[in-house]
Amino acid sequence: MVTVMTKTRSFALFALFAVSVATESAAAATGAFDHGHAGFVFSDIRFALTDAQQAQCPHGLSLNVEQIFAKTPEGRRRRGESDKDYAERLNAGAAKVSTAANGDNTCANPAAAGPDPYAQTVDAPDAIAEGIDIDAHLKMLGIAPRPQACPHDELLGADGRRGIDNQFYRAVGCTHAFQSGGPANSFATEMLTGSWGILLTLDGVDDPVNDDAVEVGIYANADPIMLSADRKPLDFATYAIDQNPAFRTKTTGIIKDGKLYTKPVDVRIHDVVNGMHLERYLRDAVIEATLSPDGEVSGVLAGYAPVSTLYDNKFGYSAGKDGAGQPANPRLILGTANGAARVLGYTCPGIYYALKHFADGHPDPKTGECTSISMQFFFKAIPAFVVDVKTRSTNDRIEKGSNGGRR
Repeated sequence: MVTVMTKTRSFALFALFAVSVATESAAAATGAFDHGHAGFVFSDIRFALTDAQQAQCPHGLSLNVEQIFAKTPEGRRRRGESDKDYAERLNAGAAKVSTAANGDNTCANPAAAGPDPYAQTVDAPDAIAEGIDIDAHLKMLGIAPRPQACPHDELLGADGRRGIDNQFYRAVGCTHAFQSGGPANSFATEMLTGSWGILLTLDGVDDPVNDDAVEVGIYANADPIMLSADRKPLDFATYAIDQNPAFRTKTTGIIKDGKLYTKPVDVRIHDVVNGMHLERYLRDAVIEATLSPDGEVSGVLAGYAPVSTLYDNKFGYSAGKDGAGQPANPRLILGTANGAARVLGYTCPGIYYALKHFADGHPDPKTGECTSISMQFFFKAIPAFVVDVKTRSTNDRIEKGSNGGRR
């Protein structure tokens, strides 16, 4: 009898403990929500990339123009040549490699050069990649998967899942800078210096664990990110939404088992390189992210980047504008494009033709050629107060509580 009572008491205490933990977790999960509303600011964002492996890049990594010139008889180091003299000769030779037959710089006009034989891409049919299966995401929402736009080999997730939609990885995965921790994947540094930012809002949330209808806002941030003394983004800082309609997006979605799934929508976010104002643009973008008990949102932003827009903003920089919204200085554009290619380890034609080759979305109705390439980002977002007011990028100009903005 004593044994039975002890076991019963132990079970009761365990059940009470389990209920208590579950209640605390549920309360914590709703901590960022106020009457079904919550705001967030992105604290980190990076490409979903996998580090190059021998099986993925059997011929090694791509070469830049200096390395290409160095492989020619003219580019080999001469006996007794000083480091300074050889560096100058490499630089001059690289300039030749960067010039097409018609005299155009190959970053300004990559099509004039033709494909780069030294560009390496991830061609293995069952290559391992990071990210999500967008078709499976749409199925979760009750949306019919998109038709196969252009034939392409499926990518595999690390857990063996098929159908990962991240063809951008195939295009850049054999470039040294586009590794998971490579310098091309550290663009969030500009975000944390206040050049740009991304805001996320959730509305109509009845249950942050399971909810069949929520409203989602994705916006450019008009304010610099507020940082702590150790340079970490602060929770519950106040940010204004960019007033430019092009950088304001709304969609809907669901929450299932604490995970957010959003319906496709076009998304534009800012980017700044060498003082030039640029943008990142995704068509039919979706978010698949976990709502953690501490109020953080972390997951994937996935979609399809138009190849021409992607090249002009990320590699050729011809879309760059100055602070007044006018076209950036052509010398700055050309210098940035060629400098980035040399430092990051690729050629502009190599990237350009790789993007076109692996494009898998939005076929041209006349030619059938796919015009966009699937691309994915990992991100984290922390709780924030998001308000819809004009601002000059200074939070102290926002009259908190009297402007009608959401808090």
